[in-house]
Parts: sequence; C-alpha cells; structure tokens
Amino acid sequence: MPTEPNSANASPKSPRPRPAPRESAPPAVAAARPLSWQGLLEAKPLRHAVDAVQYGVALVLLLIAVVVLVRTTSDFLTAQGNYPQNLISAIDGVLVVIIVVDVLRTVLTHFEGSGFPLQPFLIIGIISAVRDILSVSARLALQGPVSGASFERLAIELGVSSGVALALAGALVLTQRNGNQM
Repeated sequence: MPTEPNSANASPKSPRPRPAPRESAPPAVAAARPLSWQGLLEAKPLRHAVDAVQYGVALVLLLIAVVVLVRTTSDFLTAQGNYPQNLISAIDGVLVVIIVVDVLRTVLTHFEGSGFPLQPFLIIGIISAVRDILSVSARLALQGPVSGASFERLAIELGVSSGVALALAGALVLTQRNGNQM
C-alpha cells in the first residue's frame, strides 16, 4: 500500500514550490491609478506652482505690513488736532502690523515643512482681542462721559473681547501644557 508523504517522510532535499514573482503593473495601468494629494504635490510642475502661490501670499502679507506701518507712522506724525484720537489710531495701526507679521511668521513656518502650528493662531487671536479691548478702553477714557445705548454697546464689546482673550489664553495654556505644537 503506498503511503502519502508527510513531513516526517519527506526528503529534506525535495524542492518546495516557490510562488511566481509578482510582476509590476504595466505603465499604462500604473498611470491610470489615481494619485494621492501628496503624490500630486510631489509632481514637479504642480509643486512649483504651489510654492509660487505660497511665496506670493508671504510677499503680499509683508507688503501689507510695511504699508500699514508706514501709513500709521506718517498719519501720526502729520496729524493736526485731536491728539487722543490720533494716538488711538496709531496704537491700532501698530497692533494691526503685529497681527499681520504674526500671520506671516505662521505662513513661513508652514513653508518650512513644520506643519501648521496652532499656537501662533491662538496668539494672533489674543492680540486681536487685546487690540479691541485697548481700543474700547481708550475711547471710554478719552471721549469723556458716555451713557445710554452707546455705553451699553461699548460695555458689550469690552465684555466679548475680554471673554475671547481669556478663552484663547486658556487654549494656549492647554496646548503648551500638552506639548501640542500642531
């Protein structure tokens, strides 16, 4: 009676069948596969176009910051009369320049491949809220007594800006505590 070979009876020199080598897909089939977003960005012409747009955005932000700074300085130095209002406008312009420069710094960080950081946006939001608080406070202090609907509007604006600043500061503390640079 013939016996079936098993692992105990098998000869150590018997060749094992090897799987056939896989052939890569023909070029036409490989080209028909959809590319991922990362694959598209790695394509040379598209990569150069994306880089050009990003550098264009950075250049526009830099130009805006310079124009606002020069105009704010010029307006403050050449203004006649109403000094308190001119001072408020100058502080407001400088804070706008700080915000634009922080946005530019965030964009440049993104260009360097460091991801898209969350903390600079939180800081920009805090600066914006503080800018509003300073603007309302200066108007209240320099305009003299305010009453009625105007006072209510300014009080609500001050309260909302303060709440936003506190919420963003809390978010900033939480991201720093967790070590998230996102």
